[in-house]
Amino acid sequence: MAEPTPDWSFPAGSGDEPERLQDLATRLASEDLVADMAGVWPERLWGILAEFGATRWAFPAVSGEAIDRSSLVRRYAKVAEGSLTAAFILTQHDAAIRRLFAASAPGKARAEERLERIAAGEVFPTVGISQLTTSRRHGTRAMVATETESGYRLDGAMPWVTAAERADLFVTGGVFDDGRQLLAAVPRDRPGLTVKPAFDLAALGASRTSEILCDGVLIDRDEVTAGPSMDVMATPGLAGTGGLETSALAVGQARAALVALAKEADHRDELAEPVASLAASWRAISSGLIAAAEGRADAPAPGLIRGEANDLVLRATQAYLTARKGSGFLRSEPAQLWARQALFFLVWSCPGPVANAAIRDLAGCST
Repeated sequence: MAEPTPDWSFPAGSGDEPERLQDLATRLASEDLVADMAGVWPERLWGILAEFGATRWAFPAVSGEAIDRSSLVRRYAKVAEGSLTAAFILTQHDAAIRRLFAASAPGKARAEERLERIAAGEVFPTVGISQLTTSRRHGTRAMVATETESGYRLDGAMPWVTAAERADLFVTGGVFDDGRQLLAAVPRDRPGLTVKPAFDLAALGASRTSEILCDGVLIDRDEVTAGPSMDVMATPGLAGTGGLETSALAVGQARAALVALAKEADHRDELAEPVASLAASWRAISSGLIAAAEGRADAPAPGLIRGEANDLVLRATQAYLTARKGSGFLRSEPAQLWARQALFFLVWSCPGPVANAAIRDLAGCST
């Protein structure tokens, strides 16, 4: 049974080399299991991303034009194929950069200096905005914003912040009493900001995701990156950290499991039909994902893509775990790692309708 060969080629002129991206995925895969077992900040994974230039993907090119979204989606999928931990950290890092770029403008010296330092690798940014999107663990106003004479004050929590212990800058958001919201870039050393110990997650522990508390954290007006406005996340250029990018990571990890399952099928005839079925699903979902990233009118809705990608990554990883039998359950095997990591797509920036549909499907409820 030949390995599935989906088309992750890049549009002409994008400057990407498929062979180099495959090399990146292979290098990441060689460190992924080690990083998961160690459970500490994965310096080697991040170093590989930096070596291949991935940490600068969110920056505009020399021509002044950013990498198009479909190319980024393809790249993120390839990174996830090698290491979901690396992909998770990178997408949160890049989400922060995109928000900072959206707020930058000629003449804003502080914003320009901030981006220059990030590009040079001197500052590590990440996002802490789940309190404005999918997380409501602390209520609808997990982070309260109030106006001061010189700027604003933040009180509350960022419930889920990836790479929190490593980051130097947090792009976060707060909600005013009247419902308006703002986004701001807050340095790690700002008085009143406390990074709590990393969560003991079932998977992706090396992402060092934790909660950050803000107790009277003051921010200047030139540190505000968007708002105040009633729906700050709808500001142009501020696409969420979930959406198509998250679906791309699910598609990438599903491909890793599918390729591994296909290799098992080389000497097990009973796996040929399951591999063919999963491969067909992978191709259909990835095609829809790219169509959506390209903005085509015939593309499936992002919510539909996310639901299908979630389902696929769960089926592909569990199929490979089952095929590997008892040996796949060892901590030294990627099968158990992928199966655990795939569960995160059920809770990571998962829209309510997608989550509800998954619960109904698991419960055997009719649609």
